[in-house]
Amino acid sequence: MIITSLITEYNPFHNGHIHHIEASRRLTGADVVIAIMSGSFTQRGEIAVTDKFTRAQAAIAHVDLVVELPMPWAVSFADDFALGGVHIAKLLGSDHIVFGSESGDIDALHDTYHKLKDHDIREKMEVLTKQGYSYPRAINAAIGSDIFNGANNTLGLSYLRAIDSLGAEITPLTIPRLGNQYNETALSESRFSSATSLRQAIQEGRTEEAAQYMPEDLVRSIHAKGPLSNEVLFDTLKLLIQRSTPRDLREIYMMTEGIEHRLLAKIRKHRSYDAFLSDVKTKRYTMTRLNRLMIYILLNITQTQMAGLQMPEAIRVLAMNRTGQTFLKTLPEALEVITNVNSRNSGYIRNDIIATDIHNIYSGSDRNDFNTPVIIAD
Repeated sequence: MIITSLITEYNPFHNGHIHHIEASRRLTGADVVIAIMSGSFTQRGEIAVTDKFTRAQAAIAHVDLVVELPMPWAVSFADDFALGGVHIAKLLGSDHIVFGSESGDIDALHDTYHKLKDHDIREKMEVLTKQGYSYPRAINAAIGSDIFNGANNTLGLSYLRAIDSLGAEITPLTIPRLGNQYNETALSESRFSSATSLRQAIQEGRTEEAAQYMPEDLVRSIHAKGPLSNEVLFDTLKLLIQRSTPRDLREIYMMTEGIEHRLLAKIRKHRSYDAFLSDVKTKRYTMTRLNRLMIYILLNITQTQMAGLQMPEAIRVLAMNRTGQTFLKTLPEALEVITNVNSRNSGYIRNDIIATDIHNIYSGSDRNDFNTPVIIAD
């Protein structure tokens, strides 16, 4: 049996994701395709545009199994995001991980990965990053290449590093990413458009345009519920930050280099999330880093909690079809596979339960981890 895993966010699920799934199935000859999907919050520190159950429902029409990427790894730097995803893929006995990249060239990514092990290259990168170079730009300058002009190439490098560090017998493969760049807000003129542009279109009520690039029923569902963005978090964050002392804030994960003083100095004069973070942002404190920090504040993710964090030893299943259901029966009995959450197994996914409950505060949804059974597709 050939098992292929895809590490995903589906925020929201769109035609580019369908292409990724279908191309991965063809490329690997997979008997089972698994989506390892972020839950309520995403890697770049954003609240998911809609709940994880709605996104899993859309995905299961195309994959065989949707499992949740645990929150501490889902909302983190590329290396940690990849480490969590590869670990889950390893627990599931995956033969392949297939990811989209700007280069579409796995050999070039392997070559770069091995170059970055060189001591001199690492020293060059350290100097460049201290000069204000972004990580991808520092890689390009250090190795004399332009391969890392896109975020997906950089994440692909993290997948290679994670497979190596975990000793996973998983073959990484890549397919070319199509359409506009992930952070472009304008809809693409091609068949595929970025998740960022689709979120923007739905938030602006341009549902007919968005429906050209993603399932129409999903567009309607997200629009009806009200698409979420980090702007809805601002009042809560303002309360949490203003009631805190610098010492309180220093307990939050990744609250480093005195940034707590900058947050406290600027929070009072702003009435919107974007204006506040734009004021806090510097070369050192990028918007993505600040977005993640806001989610850590919101969820009260502390330095102590993360220091004691262990890799997950349970699989949280959100959705499955008949093929996925049959596959789950082949997994080792010792592996905790959670299809329906109860008092016995909830301890394995405590962070995800809290994240879902907090997401529900903003979405108004009453679907939580306890009252929502695993989705079973026909």
